This record gives sequence, structure tokens and C-alpha cells, in this order.
Amino acid sequence: MKVLIITQHYPPDLGASAFRLKALSDELTKRNHDVTVLTTTPNRYSSLKISEELSGKEKIVRITVKTGNDSALAQIWRQADFYLKMKSKAKKLCNENRFDIGIVSSPPFFIGVAGISLKKNVKKLILEVRDLWPDTIVELGKAKESNLIIKVMRHYEKRMYAAADKIVTVLPFMNDNISSKGVDHGKLVTFSNGLDGYLLKEITDWSEKKDAARQSLSIEKDEFLVSYIGNVGLGQNLAVFVEAAKALKNIQFMIVGDGSDKERLMTLSKGIENIHFVLPVPRDRVPIYYSASDVLFIHLAKSDLFADSLPSKTFEYAVANRPVVYGLDGLSAEIFDKSKSGIRVHRENVGEIVDSIEKIKENYDFYQKNATEGKDYVIQNYLREGIVKRYVDFLEKLD
Repeated sequence: MKVLIITQHYPPDLGASAFRLKALSDELTKRNHDVTVLTTTPNRYSSLKISEELSGKEKIVRITVKTGNDSALAQIWRQADFYLKMKSKAKKLCNENRFDIGIVSSPPFFIGVAGISLKKNVKKLILEVRDLWPDTIVELGKAKESNLIIKVMRHYEKRMYAAADKIVTVLPFMNDNISSKGVDHGKLVTFSNGLDGYLLKEITDWSEKKDAARQSLSIEKDEFLVSYIGNVGLGQNLAVFVEAAKALKNIQFMIVGDGSDKERLMTLSKGIENIHFVLPVPRDRVPIYYSASDVLFIHLAKSDLFADSLPSKTFEYAVANRPVVYGLDGLSAEIFDKSKSGIRVHRENVGEIVDSIEKIKENYDFYQKNATEGKDYVIQNYLREGIVKRYVDFLEKLD
């Protein structure tokens, strides 16, 4: 079958959507399906310069979009830029190819909206929903339901759900949310994110080379280091991480990544000498940062919408052989609970975060042993290869 995938981010760009859709594309081409990916030039983080195109059997059509800073406004501008250019390019591709399946991956919200016009040009339209927009904007207090922009987004949200033949989500709670808006539950199916097998090997290999990792990153051997590695957005609310650094001056803290909230965090961190900001790194170097760390930190903002969210970093953290302090609820917390990977804290509770870091530092061998022994749970249940095989099985039955 012929498959068109539309996504804003695709390798060598970084991000959960890029990794997820690359794995899906690889499984499709492995089964001799014809795949075309319509995406942008790498632009997720302006601070990360990428020039190398990853080889594969899929056909990649890239649209050049504006680059700039990583503020929320700049990201929205890039999304709109891609949407406007993508609509005409998608129409041209569909005229040249009779696609059996079109997969539109959202967010950004605009790409989901594009599915409305794509519907008549593909046999089956799959809307992939990885985050609930505009719900997220409202829940984070950035806009009210009465806001005109939110009203417009609600209108198009209903239309894109109606246009899709099937809606693929990454978490079961999303199905309940979407069906509560009048969408037939039978239209919904979940294929979660997962851990790539090759990355598991790299993380495992590097986890035993802490001294080498620290030497390569110029980190002192005797420092106790707590790290956050991932997207630095509003949803993570890493202000609590900054506050923990302020309270624990004898411990080093590191944020590796970029995003819309980084500028605010750097302002909050002025005068705090034990917190360090590192630009985002290529994915193959991420295991080095895991290895160099003593403790890993993961956190989501205290919003009902994030109560059942599952950050993609959950899987990598849980197999890194390092204790984790996690301010999470729902399925993501359950994964760390079952893998015995660290200490759970209430979201946005700085006091608990500080106490947990100190507790792990005082009993480090105990917590690291638990983290090392508990990773089998993630390996057995969340390897990406098995998930994408089920995803492609599902697509093949639709054709």
C-alpha cells in the first residue's frame, strides 16, 4: 500500500514525534509498503544545528520553514508557516500518487486541521493525536474557553475528528477525552510511545562507563549531579528544578535541552551557581549524559490534563541504571513504581524534591541497585519494535 505521513518533525530533527514516526516508517518499508513523508527542514531547536539526512527507504519531502528562537510565539509562527506551505504540497503529492492511507500527526494543531482537506485525497485518513489541543492551552491557564482563538480551535477540532476514519492516540485516557466530545469510541485506538531497541543498547553500554562519560563532558568525578534531559517547555514546569538547585548548593544540577520555557528558567537561575544549562544534543549522545548523572529528574506541571500523561523520556530514564526523582502521576508514575527506579514526589512540591534528592544521595548504592534491577519491566512491556508492529498490522487491515 502507499502511505503518506505528514509531520512537522522527522529525523534528524529531535523529539518524540520524530522518533515515533521514523520507527513507523521503517516498519512499513520493511514490509515493502511505499512511504512518503511530508515534513519540514529540521527546526525543533534553533540551537541545534543539523545537516545530516538519515538514510532510509522512505521518500522524504521537506518544506523549508522559518527558524528563530524557541519561544512559544516563534513555535506557533513555524507551525503556521509549515501548514500554509504544506497544504499545497500535500495536494500536489496526492495528485501524483493515489495514497491508500494518509497519516496526519498532531500536534501541532494546524497539521491536524490539514487532515480535513486531505480527507478527499486519500482512501483512509488516520489522525494521530499525541497531545490534546486546545485543552492543554486552557489547562495551563494560557487562555480561557471564552477566548476567540480557543473557540476557533474548538470548531476545527470537531471537524478534524469528524474527517478522520480512525484516530490513533498515544494514551488510553485520550480516548475518553475525545469520545466525551461526541466522537464514536470505536473510531479510537491507542499505540503508545516506547523505547527503541538500539537506544536501549546504547544506554546500557554507557551506564557502566560513568568516569568516561564525565571525562568527555568535562564533569568532575566527585560531583553529585542531578540532571533533566529533554524538552524545556511549559508542561514540564522546571521552575521546581531551579528551586531545588537553589536549596541544595552542595549538589550540581543540569538541564540539557531547549524549549519555550528555557529563557524564563535561565532568568530564574541568575545567581544560582550550581545549575547549568546545556544546549540540546543529538540523540546518539544522550546516553552519555544519562551515564554522567547520579540522579535523573522528570516532572510535569500540576494540571489535571497531565495527570495521565506519559512523557516519552519515561522509558529511557527507567532503563538508564540511575535513580529517578519523578513528579508524575498515572501511567508514567506506575512505570517508575513498578520498575523501582527511584522516588515519587507530588508535582510542583519543591520540598519533596529536595528531600528525595538528599535521601538518594545518602543511600545511593541502594537506590541505584533498585534502578538497575527494575528496568526489565520497561523492556518487557514498552519496546518500540513491538508497538510499531501492532500499529502496522492495524494499518494493513484498514487497506
